[in-house]
Amino acid sequence: MTDPDVTSNPGPPAFVARSKWSPDRPETLVVCCSDGRWHAPIHEFVEHAVSERADLFAVPGGPAVFDPWNSSFDDCRVFDSAMQLFAEHHDLHSLWLIQHEGCSYYRLKHPQLDAAALAERQIADLRRAAEVSRAKYPGLAVRGFLATLRDGHAWFIEVDTTVPARSGFAIALPAFP
Repeated sequence: MTDPDVTSNPGPPAFVARSKWSPDRPETLVVCCSDGRWHAPIHEFVEHAVSERADLFAVPGGPAVFDPWNSSFDDCRVFDSAMQLFAEHHDLHSLWLIQHEGCSYYRLKHPQLDAAALAERQIADLRRAAEVSRAKYPGLAVRGFLATLRDGHAWFIEVDTTVPARSGFAIALPAFP
């Protein structure tokens, strides 16, 4: 880069990442909640169990974004556009969905539910996201996880996403133009 405004900057030196950049496209997309308290554990889990270079889509509520009735039509439309880009221009083979315990998105969206009911709702939404993904992108392997806290550590527990979501939450995802 030869932009004189950048190269002649008398300020502190630029940050240089330790990691080398790779031109290879990631083969996995991880959809998770954007809650910063979970970033480090999620990144550690992804690097250990998924890939050193996964695409990451972080949004409040994570996999809730797949269903416009659970998130919003606007959020779902934005995600749908992003997912189209990932599907068409990245070499995706798998999709990993991560929910986490104590999600503020769910507490605010469903204040009438207690902790057990919220967890049940999150699992149903995780399964619904897997259903939608498999229907729309049949070539993707889909896995789902619930992150919980135990003794100050994040545990990632796999959820069987082949079990249908509860019928009350199994709403068809509309096709967006």
